[in-house]
Amino acid sequence: MAQAQKRCPICETYNPKKAAYCMNCGASLAHAELELGTPKDSSASRTSPTTGYDFRYGETDLSEDGLSRKAQVYLASLVGVLIVLVLGALAYSFAPSLLPQPSPTPSPSQTLDITLTPSATLALATVTQGQPTDTPTPTPTETFTPAPTETPSPCVQVVGAGEGMLALISRCGHASLDVIPLVVTLNGLNNENDLRANQTILIPFPTPTFDPNSVPTAPPAGEGASGANIALSDASVQTVALPGVLSEDDIRATQAVNPFFLPTATNPPGVGEHRVAFGQTIIEIISLYQTNIDSIDKLNPQMDFFQCEMGQTFGGPACVVPLFEGQLIRVPVPTPTPTFTFTPNGSETPTPTPTPTVNAPSLSSPSNRAYFRRDERVTLRWTATGTLGLDETYLVTVQNLTEGLAFSAETRDLSYILPPQWQSDRPAQVEYVWTVGIATQGNPQSARYTTLPSSFTWEGRGEPTP
Repeated sequence: MAQAQKRCPICETYNPKKAAYCMNCGASLAHAELELGTPKDSSASRTSPTTGYDFRYGETDLSEDGLSRKAQVYLASLVGVLIVLVLGALAYSFAPSLLPQPSPTPSPSQTLDITLTPSATLALATVTQGQPTDTPTPTPTETFTPAPTETPSPCVQVVGAGEGMLALISRCGHASLDVIPLVVTLNGLNNENDLRANQTILIPFPTPTFDPNSVPTAPPAGEGASGANIALSDASVQTVALPGVLSEDDIRATQAVNPFFLPTATNPPGVGEHRVAFGQTIIEIISLYQTNIDSIDKLNPQMDFFQCEMGQTFGGPACVVPLFEGQLIRVPVPTPTPTFTFTPNGSETPTPTPTPTVNAPSLSSPSNRAYFRRDERVTLRWTATGTLGLDETYLVTVQNLTEGLAFSAETRDLSYILPPQWQSDRPAQVEYVWTVGIATQGNPQSARYTTLPSSFTWEGRGEPTP
């Protein structure tokens, strides 16, 4: 008995009546009607496409007979293209090696022109044995080998009351301010003003410079000018008393301040030595010997001259020449000439002695608009342009602009450390203005030659509230 089956509207294949999709092509059988009969041959159904197909039931290409043939054509075309590409790549890779290579033609520059030249025949002379000749044997010359010098230990200085960095490095033989950053780093200081009384400071000695005019010790007996291993050390310098210029005590005193001072045998005519006194300035020395800054510079190449104009007598207002007590510098002196002896008879008119003119001092540090923190000490420095009288002093005036306070102090030094009482108690930045003048001791109203004011900022001692 025939059973009811669903025929696929796409491929006309019979499926069970409960099938939802075609077992052959997968088309939906939701709208397929049940039929009674036997299933047709699937091959026959594929060769005779259904006419009047309803496109609502699925893909249109499932009912086309040319589906497999087009796919085969497409596949064959793709395979053919790939084969052509592979063959082309192989031909491109191996074609140059298969072609015959042309033989290289040598260029004219590469042509080697070899000319055979017959070699000459050397005719050897007959050697006759003669008497041996004495040949002098050269004596080896001994080489001068300088002995290594030991590195000196640092110069240890104890800070005195009111002393600054300039006084410390001067006592160790430094004439230049370039060593100050090294001293600050070596001792772990915040800056050059971070000094306290009785504080120990380590300062490296200056590098010794060999003086060609130094007087070396005579070589030992038996050694000539070409003696071996002449050591250039401190022991090879002989302390010589210079007649009429330096005594042996003067040399020792100078070497106590400057260990690398080397005395010379003589000075040229017209050149003498001057020992710097305490507080003495280059302007006073120039006035004393009636010379100029250019002559002092040429006679003392070891000295430092900062911002000096050599065309002016005293070097200009910004000229700074570091000096220390006991320092010896060369100065021009008049050549002695024969003079007659004058015998006074009491009728002579006395000649008044000119007094040196004292000009205004020049402020050195701190610079204008400088800034100091609450835990830093402020040191005021200036340079002198003259000599103070016996009853004269420097009058330092400091004004607290923020709080309207004024302070003053007298000193004969070229620096002054502000006391803690002058620092404000407020936890804020305080503006200060300071000047330096020359006044009679105990009489601040007599101040004269006062400098132009310079300002700085100093934080108060008070702690800021959080």
